[in-house]
Amino acid sequence: MLVTGVSVDQLFDSDLPSHFEMCKRIHEVLTGWSPATIVGYNSISFDEELLRRAFYASLLPTYLTNTNGNSRLDALTLAAAVYAFQPTALNWPLNEKGRVSFKLDRLAPANGFSHEDAHDALADVHATIHLARLIRERVPVVWEAAISYRTKAAAIEYVETQPVFVATRLRFGFHTCSLVTALGVNPSNSSELFALDLQQHPAALASMSDQQLTEHLIIQPRPVSSVRLNACPVFMPTEIAGPLAAGYDLGEEELSRRATLVRNDDALRQRIIAAVLAGRVPFPESSHVEEQIYGGFYSRSDQALIDEFHRADWPRRLELTAAFADPRLRTLARRLVYCEAPSVMPAELRVAYARAIAARLHTRIEASGRWTTLDEAIEAALSLLEAAEDARRVLVQGHLDHLTTWRDEAGELLA
Repeated sequence: MLVTGVSVDQLFDSDLPSHFEMCKRIHEVLTGWSPATIVGYNSISFDEELLRRAFYASLLPTYLTNTNGNSRLDALTLAAAVYAFQPTALNWPLNEKGRVSFKLDRLAPANGFSHEDAHDALADVHATIHLARLIRERVPVVWEAAISYRTKAAAIEYVETQPVFVATRLRFGFHTCSLVTALGVNPSNSSELFALDLQQHPAALASMSDQQLTEHLIIQPRPVSSVRLNACPVFMPTEIAGPLAAGYDLGEEELSRRATLVRNDDALRQRIIAAVLAGRVPFPESSHVEEQIYGGFYSRSDQALIDEFHRADWPRRLELTAAFADPRLRTLARRLVYCEAPSVMPAELRVAYARAIAARLHTRIEASGRWTTLDEAIEAALSLLEAAEDARRVLVQGHLDHLTTWRDEAGELLA
C-alpha cells in the first residue's frame, strides 16, 4: 500500500469493480487482443503468476497469455541478455551493494525515461515500452532471438536442431550465460528443458555412479540448468554470443564433440535428468486451494460447467457449484458466490464462510507459515506509523484502523 498509495477507502469503494468483475474485464480485453504477444517487465516471474492466480480464483482460463495463439515476452530477460552480450548498448545503474540493478525504476531513468510515477501501473507500462524499443533498436540480435523463440514450439524446435547454443539466465540479480546442449525435458513437465553446460565432460559424468552423479549436479554453478521453454528463453547462436559464454575456451571442435557424445547417448541423458530430479526437495501438496493452481487441467465436463457458470445468474451459479467434479472448482465457485452475491446463499452457509474466514484471520503467527497474519500486519502498521511522515500518516492510520476493526470483528465471530 505504501508503494502504490492505495487507501482503505479505495479498497472498499463500491463504485469500483470487485475482484471478480475486474478479472472478467481483463479477460475480455486480452481475449479481444488475441492472438498477441504479452510483454511485461519481470512479468513472467511476477505479474504473470499474479494474473494466473487471479484468473484461477475467478474460474477463467489460467493460461490465457500463452495459449490460443498468444505468447509472452519479458523485457527483463532481454535486458539481462543485453548486459551479457552488448553491455555498451545501455546505461547500467548500480544498487546499494554496488551491483548492476535491473529494476525497472532504476534502469529506465538511467536510459532516458522520465519515471517520476514509478510503480504506477501505466507509468511502468510506458517505461517497459521505452526499454523494449531501445533494445530493439540498439541490440536487434537479442530482440530477434527473444521474438523468434517466444513460443514453446519454436523454442523446442531450436534446441532440437542446434547441438550447441548459448543459454542466458538472470537469478537473484546475477546473470550467467553458458554454452550448453539439450538433454531433454522433464518427464513430468514438458515445458521444462534440461541443458548441460559443456564445460562438463560427458565421459566423466558417464563414469559416475547414480549417487555420485546426483551429488555432483548440485554443485555451484549448476552443471545442468533448467530452462522454461514457455517463458521467453533467450537462446543465442554460438557465432554471435559464444565468445562471451563460459566454456568458449574449449574451442568449437571440442564443444561440438562433447555435444555429439551427449546427444548420441540417450542412456546418459536420462541418467542425468533422473539425477537432477532426485536432487530436488519435493514439495508436499498444499491443503490450501490457492496453492493448488497447478494441480492438473480440468475435465471437459467441468470446463463446460465453467462456461455455464459465467453465463448464469447468481442463484443458478450457486446450484452449479455442487456439480463440479474437481474439488478445487467447487471451492472456488462457492467462494465467488459468497464474495459477490452472499444473499443467494442459505444463512447457515453464509455464517460458515464468515467463521472460516475469521478463523484464518486469527491464525497464530507460528502456525500460519504461508501468509501474513492479522497480528503481524498490525504490528507492521504500528511500526510504519511511528516512522511515517505527515503525508503518509493518514494512509497508514487508515490501514491500521481497518486491520484492527477486522481483527476485532473476526474475534467476535469466533467467540
